[in-house]
Amino acid sequence: MDRSFRVVAGFLFMATLFSCNFSKVEDFTLGKDFVSSNSGVVMIDTMRMVASTVHLDSIVSSKVTRLLIGANSNPFTGKITCTPYFQFNNGAFAATLPTDLVYDSLVIKYNYDGYYLGDTTKVISFSTRQLAAKQGYNSNGTLYNISPFKLDADGHLYNTSTFSLSDKVLGDIRFVPHPRMKKDFYFRLSDDFGHTLFNNILNKNDSMTNRSNFQVFLPGVAFVSAVDQNQSAVGISQQSLSLRVYYHEKINPNDSSNPTYFNFAVDGTGIWYNQMLYNSQGSMLGSISVNNNPNIANTELASVNTNNQTVVQGGSGVYTKIRIPGSQLLKGYAKKLVLISAKLQLTPQADSYSVNNPLPDTLAVYVVDRRNVISSQYSSSLGSNIFALKVIPTTYDELPYYVLDVTQFFTNEFSSSTITGNSLMIGTLGNKTAQNINYLSFAGNTLNKSLFKMQIFCYVDKSN
Repeated sequence: MDRSFRVVAGFLFMATLFSCNFSKVEDFTLGKDFVSSNSGVVMIDTMRMVASTVHLDSIVSSKVTRLLIGANSNPFTGKITCTPYFQFNNGAFAATLPTDLVYDSLVIKYNYDGYYLGDTTKVISFSTRQLAAKQGYNSNGTLYNISPFKLDADGHLYNTSTFSLSDKVLGDIRFVPHPRMKKDFYFRLSDDFGHTLFNNILNKNDSMTNRSNFQVFLPGVAFVSAVDQNQSAVGISQQSLSLRVYYHEKINPNDSSNPTYFNFAVDGTGIWYNQMLYNSQGSMLGSISVNNNPNIANTELASVNTNNQTVVQGGSGVYTKIRIPGSQLLKGYAKKLVLISAKLQLTPQADSYSVNNPLPDTLAVYVVDRRNVISSQYSSSLGSNIFALKVIPTTYDELPYYVLDVTQFFTNEFSSSTITGNSLMIGTLGNKTAQNINYLSFAGNTLNKSLFKMQIFCYVDKSN
């Protein structure tokens, strides 16, 4: 009797993401042996799988605690450029201010949150840009201001969201990041804009009276990376950002060790998000990020077209997918078959991670249909989410790997009366996807070219 079975295992993404088109991918076979007896526990390690790398359209990146600045490129996925957008709130000022105040400088204060990827000994350069103001007319013909930000129908902004920027550059910034240092840092901005803001405060201009009026004056700010910037990206704490106007009293100056300033914090009820523009050209993934023709599905690449590798990257929407096309056929092997357990092992390629690009402890897993539309996060029968977990071998010559329990996936396939066409897709954890751009590649065994290892244990009774 033929004891080989067709099975596909796959990786999936977070439930907040949009779908991509499905493209035909190639098959490959795992393992060689199927050990069994007429009755008893059998182990199946011959599984035919379909593996691919998928680029999802977009991921939610608004209201994150980390804003990313800079860009980075790697040979596996290509280049990703990070541009944070955010709004400031109006400040609070004393009812009466001294008449001898003198403007000193305008800065943005910030703190690193410890995240980085790339060479942080090299200079990062970007321009601080103001968002372009918009205006419209209400029903009675009165002109009014419109927020430059437009949320999606679900109330979010995505890594691909983009908005018009004013020609006004508030400052050109060049700095060497110090992502591990725990202290206040500052970006110096334009004194022309600083003087205007300072005078508005002293003159009690309407723009200073409330949040709405202030955001007409300054609709929002973006840190736009230079075109040739690809050395590194760093994380900044969203809550630490503030706009400060430093000044001094001309007649009765304060102690210079305690400089005085007017402060404008990031608007906690406003809008902020990470824009992360992705370009895969020149990398192992080729043009997977380019949608020149919507009728051609180029957002999925078979592992046979990527050197028998699949890739995962936060921020870009790149995930590994495993499909098990013959999973339902297993239940037909014997009249009485009880699934005991099924586990999948995935091994990252050694040169796709490092001390500065560490492997995550946990990867998220989602269930997707034939067109890579997410139906749910992969979970147990009790509703608890199931993840791919990193394992560090005890022997020095073994590489780290991930283990995913796919028992529930097979159970779901067994219980379906039709062929579902479902796959599993693995990627960065949902709440971290929009806050990092780390990457890793899963690689095949150099001897048998198997990308993943599968073991399924069943109890079978073939007796009549």
